[in-house]
Amino acid sequence: MNILRVALMAAAVLSCAVPSHSQARPVAVINYQKEFNASDLVVIATPTAQMKDTQERSLILNIYRQDKDGKQVPVPSIGVETPFSVSVVLKGDKALKQLTLHHYRVADKIAPVVNGPGLFSYPADSIAGEQQRSSFLLFLVRESDGRYAPTWGQVDAGYHSIHPLPPDGSW
Repeated sequence: MNILRVALMAAAVLSCAVPSHSQARPVAVINYQKEFNASDLVVIATPTAQMKDTQERSLILNIYRQDKDGKQVPVPSIGVETPFSVSVVLKGDKALKQLTLHHYRVADKIAPVVNGPGLFSYPADSIAGEQQRSSFLLFLVRESDGRYAPTWGQVDAGYHSIHPLPPDGSW
């Protein structure tokens, strides 16, 4: 009798800990070697100026939020450019000293989207004053206009292609 009670309690706790399909979306798990192989450029770099919006406007595919009327609507986005200073080139043009990262941000100031996009961003104050700037390990592909984009796409760039490094250089 006690064993049955313990088993039922364990099953109840476990069912609460496992997300249902309605609460989750698939996110690829990509290892560094796979990212490296698929990239045109792999660098350690540091943002040198604040992110600047472009004229691009689009919807983040397959990512939805609930609007004020309770409807599911796609998340709108704005194109962004961020200049980086290159510290180390691990793959690609070894003479490269600067690059422009082309990425996206959510267009409106909405509450966080459950299972939302993992877009790249960093605090604007991280490039101002005497604060130590954060460097990133970037896995990138070259676009036709010379800018670089995250290798595994824009939607989850902050999870896959753009990896923050400790600001103290302990990496």
